[in-house]
Amino acid sequence: MTYQDRLGHIPADHYWREDVLAAEIEHVFKPSWLCVGFVRDLQNDKDFITAQIGPHSIVVQNFGGELKAFRNVCSHRFSKIQCGKGNRILQCPYHGWTYDDFGKPIGVPLNKQSFGLDETDKVALSLESYELETVGHFVFVRMKRGGPSVAEFLGSFYDDLKHVSEICPDHFEQESYDWAANWKLGMDNAAEGYHVPLVHAESFGLILSIDLKISTDAEHSRYVGHLKERSLKWWGQVAKSIRLEPSERYPQYGNFLIFPNIVVTFSAGAFLTFQTFEPTGPQTLRIHSTSWLARNNGRAARGMVIDSLKAFSAQVRNEDRDICAVAQFGTRDAPPERPPVLGELEGRIAHFQQAYAKRMESVI
Repeated sequence: MTYQDRLGHIPADHYWREDVLAAEIEHVFKPSWLCVGFVRDLQNDKDFITAQIGPHSIVVQNFGGELKAFRNVCSHRFSKIQCGKGNRILQCPYHGWTYDDFGKPIGVPLNKQSFGLDETDKVALSLESYELETVGHFVFVRMKRGGPSVAEFLGSFYDDLKHVSEICPDHFEQESYDWAANWKLGMDNAAEGYHVPLVHAESFGLILSIDLKISTDAEHSRYVGHLKERSLKWWGQVAKSIRLEPSERYPQYGNFLIFPNIVVTFSAGAFLTFQTFEPTGPQTLRIHSTSWLARNNGRAARGMVIDSLKAFSAQVRNEDRDICAVAQFGTRDAPPERPPVLGELEGRIAHFQQAYAKRMESVI
């Protein structure tokens, strides 16, 4: 096989062009089921979360136990309605327009004197609504209506997400990080273990063998692999000290890429990390990362285990952040239409890029 047979499907200029990002929002992100947050943050009436997908803001709100998703922009003068996450009615902070669970403005201050809106007008001014489904811990929203259900979209990963949610109920970290890299570089990096021995020589490389078995399901992919002896020994001690109840489905290491922008890692059947890679610009991204632990006895040793996991995760994440920034600089200097060369250990990148290219076909 020549190197020509190993060329990827995303040319270098797709990692920095403004028009490419705009097309990705329309053709990759809007038609996909996107994870925008977690059920745990939406337990009570009036709880809300928000998410940003390119220029688009999404709000998910609890209305008396029912979750609804809307474009997070007031119909009056386009202010964001909710910011961050919290608990309040769906009310614009600028002029107080208030919306119901259908997105209709039911409270318009000084309506009679200033606007004279009747019910027909209010219906016409309703917020754009989005499709919403939940899977285990996770809240999924689709901005463009129509297409497969979330179960059909996820395929075998639907059951995987339900499984890891059941196994890992102990939430212990939720953070966001900004990287100086295109979102696709982040996904490419997460898709392969080829860089592990060099970039993570003093972290991930010490615990993970790179004999990873790749499998695919529609646009998504997974690999499973083996933890090294030192890691298995550490997890064995942890299991005894806090009485962990790990999964037998992925007893060592599993990594899932859910198209377009979700990365799930599951270690020792007991440590779940769930990340979304959101574009904030052509050359920047924001990673939302959440970590969970399997059921345990919650005793004092749990704190030490969690501190160790946090420190390790931060080291690996920072190493990836730095190398992705270096790679981003390279994409600006590479021949614009030149795709990458992908080896056997980068098979999941090839699969991700094929799915991407199909979505973007004839667009750019």
